[in-house]
Amino acid sequence: MACTYCGVNLTIPTAMRREAVPGKMPGKTQAGSGPKMEASEILRTAQPIAIRAWNLYALWTRIRWLIPTCLTILVIGIIFCALAGLLPILLNSLR
Repeated sequence: MACTYCGVNLTIPTAMRREAVPGKMPGKTQAGSGPKMEASEILRTAQPIAIRAWNLYALWTRIRWLIPTCLTILVIGIIFCALAGLLPILLNSLR
C-alpha cells in the first residue's frame, strides 16, 4: 500500500488487515455520514503537534542537567545562610 501523503510504500501486518466491505470505497463519504479526513489531512493537522513535542523534548535534553545543579546550589545556599545566621550567636557565646 502506498501512503497518500508522502508516497512511501507501506506493508500492513496481517493482524491489522481488514477485509474490504462491498459497496464501500476508502476515502469516499457516504450520504449522511459527514465529511471524512484523508490520511494526508490528518498528518498535516498532526504535524504542528509533533513539532511542538519534538521541540519540548529537545529543550528538556538541553536543560535536564540544570535541575539537579540548581537544587544542589539551593541546598548549599540554605546551609551557608544558616551557618552565617548562627555565626553571630556563636561569637557572642564565646565572649
